[in-house]
Amino acid sequence: MAAKQGVLVAALLGLLAGTAAAQGRSVSGTVRDSLTGVGIEGARVAVQGTPLLTATDQAGQFTLAGVPAGAAMVLVRAVGYRRREIALGADATTLDVTLTRDVFKLEEVVITGQVTGVARRNLPNAVASLGSEDISIHPTVSLEHQLQGKVAGADIQTNSGAPGGGVQVRLRGVTSINATAEPLFIVDGVIMSDVAIASNANAITGAAGGSNPSLTQDALVNRIADLNPAEIESIEILKGSSAAAIYGGRAANGVVIIRTKRGLPGTTRIELTQRFGYSSLMRKIGSRRFATAAEVDAAYPNTGYGALYCSGGTCPFFDHEEELAGQRKLSIETIASITGGSDNTRYYASGTLQNEPGIIHNTGFDRESIRLNLDQHFSSKLNMQLTTNVLHTRAKRGITNNDNNGVSFYYILTGTPSFVDLRQNPDGTWPDNPFQASNPLATANRVDNKEDVWRFLASNRMQWTPLTTERSSLILSAVGGMDYFIQKNTIFSPPDLQYEPLDGLVGTSLLNNSDNLNLNLDGNAVHTFRGGGFTATSSAGVQYSRRSLDINRITSRNLIAGQSNVSAGTAVTVAENRSQIKNLGFFAQEELLLLNDRLGLTAGIRADQSSLDADPSHLSWFPKVAAFYRIEGGPNATVNEFKLRAAFGQTGNEPLYGQRFTPLNSTQNLGGLPGLVTLGTVGASDLRPERNQEIELGFDGQFLRSRLNVEASVYQKNVKDLLLTRNLPPSSGFAQEIFNGGKLRVRGVEASAAWIALQQRGVQLYLRSTFAKNFSRITELPVPTFQTGGFGSALGAFQIEQGKSATQIVGTDTLASTMTDVVLGDANPDFRMSFTGDLTYKRFTVHALVDWQQGGNVVNLTRLLQDAFGNAPDGDAGNARIGAWAVGQASVYIEPATFAKVREVAVGWEVPPSVMRSLWGGVRSASISLSARNLFWFATPYHGFDPEVSNFGNQPIARNIDVTPYPPSRSFFLTINLGM
Repeated sequence: MAAKQGVLVAALLGLLAGTAAAQGRSVSGTVRDSLTGVGIEGARVAVQGTPLLTATDQAGQFTLAGVPAGAAMVLVRAVGYRRREIALGADATTLDVTLTRDVFKLEEVVITGQVTGVARRNLPNAVASLGSEDISIHPTVSLEHQLQGKVAGADIQTNSGAPGGGVQVRLRGVTSINATAEPLFIVDGVIMSDVAIASNANAITGAAGGSNPSLTQDALVNRIADLNPAEIESIEILKGSSAAAIYGGRAANGVVIIRTKRGLPGTTRIELTQRFGYSSLMRKIGSRRFATAAEVDAAYPNTGYGALYCSGGTCPFFDHEEELAGQRKLSIETIASITGGSDNTRYYASGTLQNEPGIIHNTGFDRESIRLNLDQHFSSKLNMQLTTNVLHTRAKRGITNNDNNGVSFYYILTGTPSFVDLRQNPDGTWPDNPFQASNPLATANRVDNKEDVWRFLASNRMQWTPLTTERSSLILSAVGGMDYFIQKNTIFSPPDLQYEPLDGLVGTSLLNNSDNLNLNLDGNAVHTFRGGGFTATSSAGVQYSRRSLDINRITSRNLIAGQSNVSAGTAVTVAENRSQIKNLGFFAQEELLLLNDRLGLTAGIRADQSSLDADPSHLSWFPKVAAFYRIEGGPNATVNEFKLRAAFGQTGNEPLYGQRFTPLNSTQNLGGLPGLVTLGTVGASDLRPERNQEIELGFDGQFLRSRLNVEASVYQKNVKDLLLTRNLPPSSGFAQEIFNGGKLRVRGVEASAAWIALQQRGVQLYLRSTFAKNFSRITELPVPTFQTGGFGSALGAFQIEQGKSATQIVGTDTLASTMTDVVLGDANPDFRMSFTGDLTYKRFTVHALVDWQQGGNVVNLTRLLQDAFGNAPDGDAGNARIGAWAVGQASVYIEPATFAKVREVAVGWEVPPSVMRSLWGGVRSASISLSARNLFWFATPYHGFDPEVSNFGNQPIARNIDVTPYPPSRSFFLTINLGM
C-alpha cells in the first residue's frame, strides 16, 4: 500500500510539474524611450512564434503570462519608434527594453494600394508623410497650411489671407490646362469633397464683369478647410502617378490620405489642450506720404486739395491699412479628447471649439467639431472600424480681391491718398470717400459676408479574416463612406453705404444655399502568403462612388427699408446649378517582397468608368509597376542601407461637369414665354479623361551609423489627351467644343535629407531639409496658341504655346524690336527648399522651420493700381512705372516671387511629473509651449502683400495674380496640454 501511495504521489507531482511547464512563466518589464528614459505607453510586446501579445500601460510596464520555457525572441514595437527583437533567456522572468525614436519614419506603414500597406523602408516610390507631431506645433485653420515647407514637391498658395481656407495645393508641378487642379482627399476611407463654392460676392464687386469672367475671384473657401487638424493622426501624400495609379481616373493631381486618431487600449485617458493667441498684419503695401500742400497740388492739379486737406504747410498722414487691418483680437482653441478600452473595444472621442478672428474687422473663422472613432473586435476573425465626425464652421471673409465697382477694401485704398481721413465720425456715421466710390473702413464695418457650413463625415470598415495560418491569410473587407455638407452664404450690403446708390438700386442682399453629398462603397480582398524569405500580397477590389452638388443663388437689390431679407428687394434674380457624377472602378495589385525583403516588385491595374466620359460605360485602364532593391551594410558601416527604386504609373483627370454636359440657361425671349437654351459649348463625342503617365527613379539611403537619411527622386510626367477648346462652325449650333488633344511634359527632381546631428541621453538635435524643382513643356498643341486666365497681354497673361513652358507669362514690351508679346516670366518657381531644426534638451524643445522659394513671377496688379492712382509709397518711381506701362512695357508689373519665410518657431517645456503631482494629483502629464507662424520673411524683392498669392482660386495655370487680396498675417500662440 505504501509503495502504491508513493507512486501516486510521484505521479501527481509529475502532473503538477507538467502543468506548470505547460502554463509557462510570467515575464514582466518596462519599455522606455532611449532618449528620455520615460516609459512608452501603448508599446506592443509579442513573443515570436506564439500568439502571445500585450501592450504597455501608462508607465510603459507590461506583463506576459504563459511564456513557454526555453529561449525565445521577443518583438517590441511602438508608434514613432524603431522596432527591436530581443533574445529572452531560458529562465528569464524580467525584460527591460529601450526603443530609439524612428525619426526617419522607416517603420511607418505607408498605404501602397486601396487596402494594403508596407513599411516605409520597403516603398518603391517617394511618398511624403506627416504625423500628428508634425501638424500640432502651431495651429492653423486650414490643413493645407500645415504642409507648407514640410513636403518636397508641394507648392501651396492662397487666394486670400483671410482665415478659413482658400488654399491651393499643387503637387509636382502643373498637370492640366482646363481640368481640375486639386488633389484627391481621402479621410478614413471617405472620398472627401474639396469643392470651392463661390459666395456670389461678384454681384457686389462686379469682378467677373471685366476681361476675366470667373467666379473664382470671390476668395472661395475650399471645403477641406472644415477638417480639424487637431484630430489627424497621419497624412500620406502620393505625389505622382507612379504612386497614385491604383486610385485611377481622379488621381492625376496626387492623393492625400488622411487617418484620424483612434483609441488605445488601457485605462481611460483624457487629453486637454488650451490655446490662446492672436494674429497681426504681416506686411503693409504702404501709401505715399505727402509732405506739403504743394506736393498735393502737384499730384492733383487744379483741384485745390492742398489747401483743403493740408494746413500750416504740412499734410496729415492717416494709416488706412492700420485702421483697416490692424485688429489683434484674442484667438482661442479648446480641444478635449478621451480614449481607452480593451483589446476588443477601443474608442476615441474628441471635441474642439476654435475661434480665429481676422485682422480686418468683421472677418474671422470659427470651427466646432465632435468626433467619435470606435474599433470593435467581435472575434479574432471579425472586426469593425467606425468613424463619425460632425463639423460646424463659420467664415466671415469681408470684401477683398479684384473689383470693378469700387467696393473691395484694398482696391479702394490703392486709390485713396493718405491725407484723407476715413475714420468713423463721433456721431457714429462714416464720411464719404471723395476719391473713390466707397469708404473701405465703413464697408468693412457694415457689410456682412458670412459662410455657414454643417458637415457630417462617416465611414464604416468591416473586416473578416476567414483564413489565417502560419504562412498565409485572407482578409475580406468592405468600406462605406459618406461626406455630406450644407453650405449657406449670405451677404448684406446696407443701402446707406456710399457705393450702393451708384447702380440706382440701393441695398443688396445675397443668399446662396448649397448641399453636397459624396458616397463611396469599396469591397476588397487581400491574400498574403509567406514563404522562405519572401512575402506575396495579392489584392483586388471594386469601388463605387457618387457625388452630387446643388447650388441655389438669390440676388436681391433695391431693398425696401433696408431690410436684409432677399424677399425685401424689388429686383430679384434666381439661379440654380445641379450636378451629379457617378464613378465605378476595379483594381488588382500584386506586391512581392523577396530575398528577405531586399527585393520588392509591385504590379497593379485600375479600370474606371465615369459619367463624365462621353461613353460612361467605357473602361479607362491605368497600370502601374514598381521595384526596389536594397543593399544592407553593417550597423557600424558608413553606408548602413542603400535602396534603389523605380516606378511607372498612369492616372486620369476627369472632364469637368460643364465640359461633358452642356449647361442650360433660362431665358424670357421665346415669344414672351420662359424657356431654356443651351450655352455655346459642347463636349466632343469621344470626350474622356486626360491621361497622366509618370516614370520615377530614385534612391533612399542611411549613412553614418543610421544617423543620416537621404531620399532623392527624378521624375517625368507625360500628360496626353489634354482637355482643350476649339471653335466650331456656326452651322453646328455651338460656338466651341471641348475635346481631347495635345500633350504636356513635366520633369522634376526632389530630395530630402534628415540628420541626427546630436544624440545622447537627454539631448537630441534633428535637422531636416527638402528640395524640389520642376519645369513643364507643351510638347504638342493641336489648336493655335491661346491665353488662359489673367487680364490680357497688356498686364501679363498666361500663354499656352507649343514648345514653351505651360506656366509662362507673356506681355507687351516696347523694348522689343516689334510690338509683340514676349515672355516676361514664369509662374513656376526655379526651386523650393526648406530647413527644419528640432532640439530636445531634457524637457525642453525648440523647433524652427524656414521655407525658401527661389524665382517664379507674380503679376502684381496691386502695385499697378497704386501707381495708376498716384499713391505708390515711392512717389516718382511709381509715376515712372505707370508711364512705362502706358506705352506698352508690361514687364514693370511682372515681379519676382523669391522669398524666405520663417514659417514656424516654437519653444516647449514638459512639466516634470513630480511638479504636476504636487500641484494637481489627477494630472499625469503637462506641457507648455510658445509658438509663432510666419514670424517674418526676408530675401524677397516682391512689393505686394505676399508672393504666394493666387487670387483666382484653384486653377491649373492662372495662379500667380495679385489683385488687392486680404493681407497675410503672422500669428502667436500659447499652448497648454494636460494629460489625465
